[in-house]
Amino acid sequence: MNVYARPDVMAMTAEELAHAVGATKAQILAYENGHRVPDPVRVRALARALKIHPRRLMKEEERDSWTVADFRRASGLRAQDVVAHLGVSPKNYRRFETEGIVPTRSPRFIDDVAAALGMPRRLIEIAIDRTPAVRQRRTRAFELIVAMAERYVPKPGPWRGPAPDDPALIELAAAYGRPVQRICRVLTYELGELRQSHVRAQRERVIADYDTDQDRQVGARHALNRWNNVYDRELTRLPQRLENFHRTCQPSDVWQLLVDLYNVDATVRSDVSAWAVTSLLSKEPSVLPPYLVEQHVIEDVEVCRLSAAGANHVVAFAGLYAALYLGVRKPIRPAARSSTKARGGGSDTFALPNRAERLVIPQPIIETMRASAAKPKTTVFKKLSPSYDLAVGANTLSVVVVDTLFPLDDSRHPDAP
Repeated sequence: MNVYARPDVMAMTAEELAHAVGATKAQILAYENGHRVPDPVRVRALARALKIHPRRLMKEEERDSWTVADFRRASGLRAQDVVAHLGVSPKNYRRFETEGIVPTRSPRFIDDVAAALGMPRRLIEIAIDRTPAVRQRRTRAFELIVAMAERYVPKPGPWRGPAPDDPALIELAAAYGRPVQRICRVLTYELGELRQSHVRAQRERVIADYDTDQDRQVGARHALNRWNNVYDRELTRLPQRLENFHRTCQPSDVWQLLVDLYNVDATVRSDVSAWAVTSLLSKEPSVLPPYLVEQHVIEDVEVCRLSAAGANHVVAFAGLYAALYLGVRKPIRPAARSSTKARGGGSDTFALPNRAERLVIPQPIIETMRASAAKPKTTVFKKLSPSYDLAVGANTLSVVVVDTLFPLDDSRHPDAP
């Protein structure tokens, strides 16, 4: 660790710096020459004395190899400081730093770590992948997955996935820090996808070997190579895919919210500005992971939408979530969403007075509201913010400006029964 002062800060001698941080001159010289590494508390003291960020005290040329622990030390924090900030057990945080295992009950864990260290989440993700234990797990996971693919994918008969007592499955579950049953469901889906490629390849192989038409044989050989390449590519990607899924996997209720946002196109896109009203979507906005969901305020109405990473998450892992959480709503394909809108279905949209942003309500929510307003001339009012209410009729949707000088009285609304 090299200690230095920024050019715009008055230089300090080793003696002055030692006095400022309560160290000896010999210790400061040892830090400067790389013979000793200061602990995080001393790093913070040095940074304060030199008027720089603690990270500037690290060797920048080695930054491309930093792990999460290195970034933490570069922020002048001890593990116990981060543990206290996050409110997690020391054991869980230690497993995260040393093995890259995110606690199952903390779906926002990486976001919270990034905030604690004052870093972008993307750098934390990269640092996790550099952790030696994570690299070893990916290598071993590939070996185990290949063994299970060879054992189960070609197996004739109905697809049942790997046996719950398979030693490879049990080892993989321990490596990811997840229950065996959970990993069994995940791999039943993933190996089932590989099985589809395998079946298609075998069909093409039969044509290539036995069809009497030479042109069909040639076409089948090309198709066979293509499906074999798909199989190999997807098999190779599986270890990192499983790493990413276990880092970002959300509880079933949060996953359902992500799907609802996706289905009404409340996503980051360049050609539209669509937001969902957060209070209508969830009573606890804090459960929405910042990495996957952007939160914003229009006037005084809290709104949210999927980030680009959130939309990718829904598309990439929909099958895995369906395998884990039976009965959850599924994401609708973009073409199907457009078709539903063209037929007059899908979400309902509205806007605040004098605002251009399009606000949307997911279909399950609006259906519940309209069920309450099913009687003729009945209007249901939903609070959007201190300034706005939403008036929902059987076939109408409008925003009502709340008179803040008097308590809300439904009879004062023009749409009230």
